[in-house]
Amino acid sequence: MAAAPQLVTPGRAVHVAVRWNSWTLAATALVCLVLAVPYFLTHNFAVLGFALHRGFALICHQRPERCFWMFGAPVAVCARCLGIYLGSAIGLLMRTSRSVAMRLLIVATLINAVDTAMEFSGLHGNWMGVRFALGLVLGTAAALLISSSISREGLSPAEAGSGIH
Repeated sequence: MAAAPQLVTPGRAVHVAVRWNSWTLAATALVCLVLAVPYFLTHNFAVLGFALHRGFALICHQRPERCFWMFGAPVAVCARCLGIYLGSAIGLLMRTSRSVAMRLLIVATLINAVDTAMEFSGLHGNWMGVRFALGLVLGTAAALLISSSISREGLSPAEAGSGIH
């Protein structure tokens, strides 16, 4: 079996195990639904597209100027939320120590808060790429914390005995 990838941090290496699980599949399916809404709205599946769009409105403001557009319609969530969803699928693939994951989540949250404050104060405009990238980092960090907090029970003997935590 190949050695676990390492993230290099000052003074030490942090082991990150990459693994696939059903939660990763669920997060990936959520991203696919978000991206499918514009197609549904513009290709004779308007009822399904509208229902999904309204469902995502429960958790996202969906302001069109903050959403990516596909097929002539906005995706179901804003750029930051899309990044969070995609990042959660990525973060659920990995595992590291909870302390490292918590530090990453705190930093990602602070960076997103600073970006939001700077935009509201008028220091910069609506930077879609930045919003998406920061959401991606936040979603990855949050899911990495969840993945790293899951009990080691249920892991294969190779994963459980690998010394990766």
